[in-house]
Amino acid sequence: MFVLQLLTVNTLLLLSFWLLLPDAPVRFVIALLLIVALFVSVYQRANRIHGKLRSLLEAGFRGLHDGDFSISLSYTENQKDKALIDLFNHMTDKLRVEKQSLYQRELLLDKVVNASDVVTVLVNHRNQIVFANIAAQHFFLSRELVGSEWNNLIEDKKPQLLAHLQKNNAIFQLSQGEFQQSWHLSSHSLKMHGARHHLMLLKPMTKELNDQELKTWKKVIRVINHELNNSIAPISSMCHSGQILAEQLQQPQLDRVFNTIGNRIQKLSEFIQNYSRLARLASPKKQAMNLANTISQLQAMYPLSVECDGENIALNADASQLEQLLINLIKNAQEVSPDVPSELMISGSSDRIEIKLRDFGPGMPQEVMQKAFLPYYTTKQNGSGIGLSICKEVVDAHNGDIELSNHAGGGLEVKVSLPRN
Repeated sequence: MFVLQLLTVNTLLLLSFWLLLPDAPVRFVIALLLIVALFVSVYQRANRIHGKLRSLLEAGFRGLHDGDFSISLSYTENQKDKALIDLFNHMTDKLRVEKQSLYQRELLLDKVVNASDVVTVLVNHRNQIVFANIAAQHFFLSRELVGSEWNNLIEDKKPQLLAHLQKNNAIFQLSQGEFQQSWHLSSHSLKMHGARHHLMLLKPMTKELNDQELKTWKKVIRVINHELNNSIAPISSMCHSGQILAEQLQQPQLDRVFNTIGNRIQKLSEFIQNYSRLARLASPKKQAMNLANTISQLQAMYPLSVECDGENIALNADASQLEQLLINLIKNAQEVSPDVPSELMISGSSDRIEIKLRDFGPGMPQEVMQKAFLPYYTTKQNGSGIGLSICKEVVDAHNGDIELSNHAGGGLEVKVSLPRN
């Protein structure tokens, strides 16, 4: 449009020059002044239109530079600028969608990383922490990790880690309170913004190792049960035949021998059945139940001092398995302090139920506490080493946690935490 207007002005200038010179110089000057005025008007109008477009684009690009992708340009008087403005608006719409999608992905990634129990720490090339998730804050007992020196933090909070920092993969144990926790350390190098970074991942392995160990014990128990049962059945049959034969021959000495063998076979059979309970523990059949009712029934059978936070302690669980769990714990408490009633405390939050059982015995040494949930492990003279293993299995099947600790006032305290749903 501007080019056409310039051609028109040039044409008028040429015509005035051809028609008015040299016969009418005054008219030529007047015509020339009018043509110049027309040219100035055309130029100013074109400059105003392009200046408005330039201002719009400048404002739009400044908005993009500042991260504002919601900006949208309006149309100018020139229809030819419409395609350029449409292209700019389409570009900003696409960038806005991409930014929203990227923000949602970053938000999801942040939620996933912070919800994970894997300790995640990102360290830059200056050995400074630039990111740490919630698990890392709990692990190092500090909320102000970003900006800290990585090596100084390790020396101050977890000096046991220093021996493993140069390894890409390592499995080791760290002391946390009274327990030894197993951890897997993996280190990864990556480039971010052109600089070298290191991503440190610390994954708790105690539960996985315990689960794998329990599965191995269950397999061993099944094999032992199978072999012993195959041997006990014919021995028991032959012993019964021997008892009948001893009675017929009126041999009291043989009868006593066979009775003794029969009693030992019966004890061995009961021993195998006790261990088979761990291997045969079924998946819990969860349904709504009131834990207070179960506690009241146990109070009628065992001496207990109960402190219950509310009468309606409701949750979804397998009632028979929870009852067996509490019976095992209460029996253990009675064995170490038979003259003093154990203390049972139950409290609940919006999503969990917490059960604490305290006895008044001598407590438990740390080395015993670390192995207390292992099958076959027991310090009792006539213990089977299976009771706490079943308790751990029941709690794990209900997605709960069980912990042992020595109470500050004496005795052992068992804490069981179960989800309501």
